[in-house]
Amino acid sequence: MKLKVAILGLGDIGHRFGISAQGDPLSHSSAYFQHPDIEVIMGIDPDLGARSDFNSKFPQAIVYENIEAFPGKGNPDIVSICSPTAEHLTGVKAALNWGAKVILCEKPIAPSIAEAELLVAECARCNCILIVNYSRRWTPMLEQLHTATRDNGPLGHLRGAALRYNGGLNHNGTHWIDMLLALFGPVADAYCLDNFFENSDSAESIAMRWDNGFKAYILSVHASGFSIGEGEFWGDRGMLRYSDGGQRVVLQQITNSVWPGYTCLGTETVLCNNGLEGHISGAIDEAARLARTGGISRSSGTSGLEAMRVVEMARKNRILQ
Repeated sequence: MKLKVAILGLGDIGHRFGISAQGDPLSHSSAYFQHPDIEVIMGIDPDLGARSDFNSKFPQAIVYENIEAFPGKGNPDIVSICSPTAEHLTGVKAALNWGAKVILCEKPIAPSIAEAELLVAECARCNCILIVNYSRRWTPMLEQLHTATRDNGPLGHLRGAALRYNGGLNHNGTHWIDMLLALFGPVADAYCLDNFFENSDSAESIAMRWDNGFKAYILSVHASGFSIGEGEFWGDRGMLRYSDGGQRVVLQQITNSVWPGYTCLGTETVLCNNGLEGHISGAIDEAARLARTGGISRSSGTSGLEAMRVVEMARKNRILQ
């Protein structure tokens, strides 16, 4: 019997992003559509156009304007929470009442640490597996970064990292915070590097430091007018760069310079040109597997909480006053 799925929020990431030119799903609904073991039975969104577009793709699904309109029948195995952040806790509570085995929640999981902790605790109390969609957890990009930044890897002794993003620290920025936590574990300290947007999440740059002395800088490219996600990791043997949100990853190791006694970065070695492949379908594959067998997610509710705590820590530790 196929797993039953409900999607709360039929906007861009829930449904409208669709499928890339290469056939890679860019939305929850598209990834569910491609999965042979899943049947989408319900969608909820206040926008009539979004519901109509969703129904054209999933004519078997029932659509509702809001959670309150749902009569409580259908018993979805998996619920995707793609609604606005302020509505996540309401959606999670509804999914738990429906008996969901797995909840796949967009990030950030809540507008505050306290609400996020409640959300995670409620899922644990109901024995429901919570997955947070920090989608690079399932990508070739992260695999390449793991290999390159390991002890005695091609970068040698890791010295630092500088990553650039836009779109708000809690929104897009926490993708890179989570990626760093996945690579290097919990941070010792985090600091905000600017004091120009104290009452806004639209642009913030932070520094993160680990107990071994490694530091990473996440720099906000605010008001750029284009989407950006790129960065570098460097060690005593070379530098690794990723671009296009992580789609392309290249390595340069040190070589002799034309200047006697000096070294420089050598020719680029392309590690991958498909670094984001499976970034949504990997999460859906995991949700389906965990709904069948149980287990622990690569990107759990605890992961979502840790990324939010780094943001909170940085905002409390402003370097410029």
